[in-house]
Amino acid sequence: MKILLVRPKPSPDTIGLQHVMIVEPLELEILGGLAVEGGHDCRIADFILERSSLEKILTAYKPDVLAVTGYITNVPEMIDACRRAKAFNATIITIVGGVHCEVCPQDLDDRAVDYRVVRNAVQSFPALLASLSGNLAGQKAKPSAGILIPGVLAAGEALVEFQLPELDFSYHAPLRSLTAAYRHKYFYIFHDKVALLKTSFGCPYQCEFCFCRRITRGAYAERPLDQVIQELASIQEKEVYIVDDDFLVSPQRVRDFLKAIRGAGLGKSYLLYGRADFIAQNPGLIREFKELGLRTVIVGLESFFDAELERYAKGTDAKTNARAMEVLRENGVDCFATVIAAPDWGPAEFKACADKLIELGVNYVNLQPYTPLPGSGLDMKDDELLIPRSDFHKWDLAHLTIKPTQLSVADYYRQMLALYQRVLFQGSYLKEYFLKYKPRMWLKMLTGSARVRAQYLRKIKEAENA
Repeated sequence: MKILLVRPKPSPDTIGLQHVMIVEPLELEILGGLAVEGGHDCRIADFILERSSLEKILTAYKPDVLAVTGYITNVPEMIDACRRAKAFNATIITIVGGVHCEVCPQDLDDRAVDYRVVRNAVQSFPALLASLSGNLAGQKAKPSAGILIPGVLAAGEALVEFQLPELDFSYHAPLRSLTAAYRHKYFYIFHDKVALLKTSFGCPYQCEFCFCRRITRGAYAERPLDQVIQELASIQEKEVYIVDDDFLVSPQRVRDFLKAIRGAGLGKSYLLYGRADFIAQNPGLIREFKELGLRTVIVGLESFFDAELERYAKGTDAKTNARAMEVLRENGVDCFATVIAAPDWGPAEFKACADKLIELGVNYVNLQPYTPLPGSGLDMKDDELLIPRSDFHKWDLAHLTIKPTQLSVADYYRQMLALYQRVLFQGSYLKEYFLKYKPRMWLKMLTGSARVRAQYLRKIKEAENA
């Protein structure tokens, strides 16, 4: 069969990330590798970068199957892609998947969606393709997914946990050649031409706000390091973004990884997620990692108020956050910090947060309003929400979803913009960017930041006119 794998373009209503980072669709490259291994022809259309329309690609490629993945913000676009495929040719089989589909498959139940992959995609997706391929060859009716393909729901079927298979953390190497036409445009903030690498699944910590732990039902599993190094050696790009929910979990595993990459002589540069307490407790490992290519750590500082950190079940405190930043600064490692802006923040809290970020020397911050994502277990009453659950485009961790208690919505967004302005546009940092990075990268960042600012200014105007 001919399989068209689609990554949808975000809606203009979704704030931010696509303006400052576009990375390869690793999940589609993995599915594509499985499809090709199963004897199918496969193509990836990345509509964040693709200039042709879906209809033009359908006309030229004539797929038997269209499969699309995305996040909560992409739900309408995923369904729309399936509807357009069916309108083009009603015999095209449509499949949807991705992390939101795994946790909230009911949001993607639509007449135009034939199948939803909700568990163990590395097993269920090729099994579904094999079943569909056999049916097409024999001109049989489509299978009932819930009966024949564990982990897949057919249209109209509801997710019933006990009927699903146990989680399986098997992995298949991505077929990166499927994104050859786009790879030169993938980047993450100041990391140019970046490739993605996944070495583990889930996270052993239980932060109260985190959606990621829901995807793996709280489980955590690591890939064998020999497989990780083999994949790493196959990556053409020098810049590698390790997309584990938390790469800095076990000191021994990090030591083993550093020993392996030193022995392999790979010469890569690394961006990864890591917790503040690991960084604070392991300065020697951070120093050694820096020598072997560590450039940036994305650190979920979350808050500088101990009461909030306790409420979030983060397992750290403000003192640990400060010590982690000290370790990163001492070793010349950049920090991209994430901070949760609580709905009860007022001007004093925003100012204290900005003061602390500046004091700690944070290079880059992503300020995320506290967001009770559907399926995360953070239940909120509808009258407490500013944005309906069905307004998927705005559940992007950038919109204000909960009514603030101290500020109007417009003033809350103004405080966010003021914090960004103070932290990100300090003269010393701007000078550093100009000297450290290629002109095309800091121009890209300035342009992206301006677009995000324009989106927030529109939010302020909307709130004032509401």
